[in-house]
Formats: sequence, structure tokens, C-alpha cells
Amino acid sequence: MSTWSSGYNTDLGYTFGFYREISPEWLDYVALTRSVTPPSEQWRYLELGCGQGYGLTLLAALNPDHDFLGIDFNPVHVTHARGLVRASGLSNIHFEEADFLETAKEWPAAWGQFDYLSAHGIYSWMSSDVCRAIVQTVDHAAAPGALFYVSYNALPAWVSSYPIQHLMRLWQTAESLESVKAIETGISRLQDITEAQAGMAKLLPGMKAMLEKVGSRDRAYLVQEYLHDNWHPRWFDQVVDELKPAKLNYVGTASLSDLYIASFMPDKFKSILNTYSDPIVREVIIDVLTNQSFRRDVFSRGATPLWPIQRRDALLQQRFALVNRPGNVEEVKFKTSIGELKGKSEIYTLFYEELGSGPKTAAELMSVKTSKALNLGDISQAISFMLSAGHITFFRPPHDRGPALALNKAIAIAVAEGAPYRFVIASRIGHVLTVSDVDLMFLAETFNNPNVAAVDLGSALTTRLLTLGRGLTQNGKPLTTQETLLPYAEELAQKFLHQTLPKWKELGVCA
Repeated sequence: MSTWSSGYNTDLGYTFGFYREISPEWLDYVALTRSVTPPSEQWRYLELGCGQGYGLTLLAALNPDHDFLGIDFNPVHVTHARGLVRASGLSNIHFEEADFLETAKEWPAAWGQFDYLSAHGIYSWMSSDVCRAIVQTVDHAAAPGALFYVSYNALPAWVSSYPIQHLMRLWQTAESLESVKAIETGISRLQDITEAQAGMAKLLPGMKAMLEKVGSRDRAYLVQEYLHDNWHPRWFDQVVDELKPAKLNYVGTASLSDLYIASFMPDKFKSILNTYSDPIVREVIIDVLTNQSFRRDVFSRGATPLWPIQRRDALLQQRFALVNRPGNVEEVKFKTSIGELKGKSEIYTLFYEELGSGPKTAAELMSVKTSKALNLGDISQAISFMLSAGHITFFRPPHDRGPALALNKAIAIAVAEGAPYRFVIASRIGHVLTVSDVDLMFLAETFNNPNVAAVDLGSALTTRLLTLGRGLTQNGKPLTTQETLLPYAEELAQKFLHQTLPKWKELGVCA
């Protein structure tokens, strides 16, 4: 392992993800629910450990009037991110190669300070020295009143994974295994150990379930998760203490379905929780009761309180759009850390009907006539659950849709050339959509031929897939030759032209 990586596995680049919880509107909402004033309108955004830069670039295109900076120590990541920015022509985002150990000592004055800062995942995978450097960097870079998002593998749930991570990394380094090979080898060996009912497996019965989950995950993700020299899941109170030198105070969780989790716990859990009054200790006990595995925490540097009327007005002015109405509203369920919770059908049926006619403010939703008048707490809970489930989104379309459309075009063209991108911007509502690579390839083809027929579009997809050495799967059956691919490709093309493309135009994915 090279010394420049500080024990971080750089065999494979980081994944090309988008994490909605790091978006400014999401962080604002968490702050509002906890009576904390969000940053002012003239905000700037910094992502620490930005990886490939894909997610941050999507945010920059959604917010063309604001400055974005992504820093990462891996030059491969920075090179990719800069290339995506060039291809899309964005001018409000920059990427810099930087080591946290250096930025902790001296933060470049030219970079300035920021009102939103995020560090997704990396805090679990760094040495204690680097984590302290991250905190010092935040201390330099965060403006007064800034919101800081940090996510990390949490205890107690990861206790059963300590042997999995340690042994996988041990076998890799001892046998000089390539990273994906190390994952495959590790899974096989650990399965043998658990099936043999080894003493370790008996002591940690949760290890078998965790190993089954590992076996189903994408191998590139598993490399990032398990094959670093440093791997440190944390208790919530540890993170709170570690962030104190940057003058950061806990605001709330960005896992919106858990914002009100204490209210929905079984009585036996509530009786345990209610024996504790300290808010930090209560949060730890909630993690114990729910066996928390991953935390998405929001902190504030000098939180300015919102007075009750200010908070109420700010929450009620929030605007939302429907993006994915559940199939059976009367049986709608929401996933939380304590399991699924069933929503009250009377309330949610009316909410989805209202939102189905167009974007609505929280005030408009609260005015919906139900058997019992809704209060601010009711509406905040409902909105939090619907946001977390992906049923609704914040309605914040950019006033200039040009950058978003340009980025979507660059993304589609890159996917047609083999890039692994799976997200685009719905510019008319201000939302990031998860889409398929096939549909993006179709979209790229329409840029050259807007009136392309389905038969020609299917033929173009077939040729492109074969050129990339790829195929399709239909009803579980792999299609890898032109003869088998072409009929299904034409079927998919028909669906794209008559269903997906009109919807994308309506949402502002393309012009």
C-alpha cells in the first residue's frame, strides 16, 4: 500500500453515486425541524473526499448561482471530476487534489469558507490522524452558521463485521490479492468458517447474516467498504466528541424517516429510553435499541436558533413535488430503523391526491380536510416519511435550466461510450432521478437524430452494446448476440420513445 494513500485502498476508484442527503435543501430541512437557522441565500458548498465528483457535479448543475468545491486526495478521482465538468461546460464548480493532513495545517485562503460541508462515508475508513485532520479542515473551511454533514458506519450493528473486515484485509495483504479477488476469496473462506460453526461464529451469531448481505452486494462497493487498512465504525457520542474542536454541535439525523423515531418505538423501548435525559446519551441508546448500522448526521457551527413562529413559517413555506406515488396508498409503509411503519391511509391518500395535481407547500398540505385537524408536527412527520421513501421531493427548480440540461447531455453521451453513470437531473422540479444505462444510451442517440424510429433506435442500441462487449437480460435469460438482442432492443426502444422520453421532457431531463 503506498504511503500517499494513508492506508486507503486505491486499487479501484470510488463508485459513481449520488446521495440526496448531502443536498442543501435536505440539510436545510433537517435544520428547520430542529429549530436551527439554515445558511443564507448566498451560500457556498464544499465536499470533503468528493470521490469521482459525480454527485457534487449534479448538485452544482442544480444550483448554478452557487459555488461548489470538491477536494479529494486521489488524482484519479480529481481527473475524472474535472473531465465531467469540462464536458458539461459548468462554470460554478471546481475540483482540487488535496490531502487532509495538509489542508489541516494550512487551508488555502483562495478557497475561502463554505456554508455547507459534507463528508460522506470517508470518516469510517481513515486513520485517527486523518480524521483529526478532517475536523481541523472543517474548522478552517466552515463559515459561522455552516451545516456539516458526516456519514459513517455506526455501532453497535457493525460489531459482527469486525472479523469480516479484518480477515478480508489480512488475506489480501498476506497473499497480495487483487482487490476484487480478495473479496471473492474472503466471502468463500468466511462462509466455510461460519458453516463449520467456528467459535467466533458462535460468539457473533450476527456475522452469518452480515456475511449473507455482503455476498449480495456489488463487488466495487465491497472493495471500498472492507479493504482499507483503517476501518473504524463509531459510536455516535465518539463522533460528537471528535467534532467539538471544529465548534460543531449536533443538529439531527439526515435519515428523515428516523427524525421522529422515538415516538414510534414499542413501549418497552420507550421505557428504557425515557430513563435517560442527556440528548447525546439518548441518541446512543436509540442506536442500541435499533441496532443502528449507518448514521447520517448533521452538525452546525454556531447554530442560530429559529424562534417558534420563524420555524413554523419556514417549514410551512417548503414546497414539494410528487415523483413516485406508491401503488397502494391505503397500505403505504415506510422503512425506519425499527422496521416498517404503516401510514394512516386517510391522511396519505389525500396528500398524494393533492400532490398529484402539482407541487404544494406544506401549508397547503396541512390544510387538507381530515377527520382530525392536522398540526405542524403531523405535517412534518408525514413529509419526512414521504421524502425518505422517495415519494416526494423538494420542489426547487433552478431558474436557469441550461446547466442541468447540458450536464444530462454529457452524461448520456458518456454512458453511450461506456461510462457507469445512472443519475440525471429533472430540471423542471429540481430533482435527481435514478435511470437505466439503456435509457441513457437511447437518449444519446436522440441527440443526433431527434426523430429516430424505434426500429433504428433498437438497432443502434444493439450495435453499441456489442461494441462495448455487453448484452441484455430478458426474463432472467442473457442476450449476447445480435440475433437475440435486436428484438428485445426494439421492444425497449418502443417503450422509451412512447413512455420514458415524453416523461423526461415533461420533467426537464431533456429539452
